[in-house]
Amino acid sequence: MKIISSTSNQYIKSIRKLSSRKERDRSGKFYIEGIRLIGEALRTDFPIESILYCSDLLTSGFGKNAIEEGEKKGVDIIEVTKDVFLSFALKDGPQGLAAVGIQKLVNIEELHNLKGLWIVLDNVQDPGNLGTIMRSLDGVGGKGLVLLGTTTDAYHPTSVRSSTGALFSLKITKMSLMSFSEWISKENMPIIGTICGEAVNYKKYDFPQDMILLMGSEQKGLGKELLDMCEGLVNIPLKGSVDSLNLACAVSVVLFEIYAKRQTR
Repeated sequence: MKIISSTSNQYIKSIRKLSSRKERDRSGKFYIEGIRLIGEALRTDFPIESILYCSDLLTSGFGKNAIEEGEKKGVDIIEVTKDVFLSFALKDGPQGLAAVGIQKLVNIEELHNLKGLWIVLDNVQDPGNLGTIMRSLDGVGGKGLVLLGTTTDAYHPTSVRSSTGALFSLKITKMSLMSFSEWISKENMPIIGTICGEAVNYKKYDFPQDMILLMGSEQKGLGKELLDMCEGLVNIPLKGSVDSLNLACAVSVVLFEIYAKRQTR
């Protein structure tokens, strides 16, 4: 196997370009870094185009097994020198294992007769928040999420990393507000919105078995059109001087309350 030793190699250049959302949208690909994430992608049979490794950096037996597993699954395995790996690595002290994944967005036409717990996010801007929300949703057995408007990219490197692999298990789709309005009008799926204002204490709400939890942006919350779609509204009562929680924290609090209530049914 030939080792790529030039940082000017065309494929290596294309990997570095995946830091740009424009390039991710154009190519339908995204960058994955780290042994745990790549292992999880392989475990869930998530589509991977290539796995790149540097023998000078990769010391983990699990990482080496991931390469063998990828090869069995028909993934293109590419060895690179340390300088080349460092030219696209995002983490300090990289582990020597990275991959190029293929984005896997669900078409709106496939989303009918939904069951279970879903999240809809409107205009969320922080990719770290999005990744953490995916992690919490997967942690409570949620099914998937819908990203509305200008919500940040689920395949942003920070979202991928923060999801700790949940990205590979959840169904994810993107919609405009208009498309969402048309879609939900045809679906018998109750929407429960979370707001900072006056609403029912989230601990006292009787959450449906099949439902959508709707959350707005970090700065503006939910707009009127989305509020009008909600069957119910809940809030998280706070004490002290703060008037709101970090979005990912708020979502996680509500998700695990829903999960706890379901365990007692």
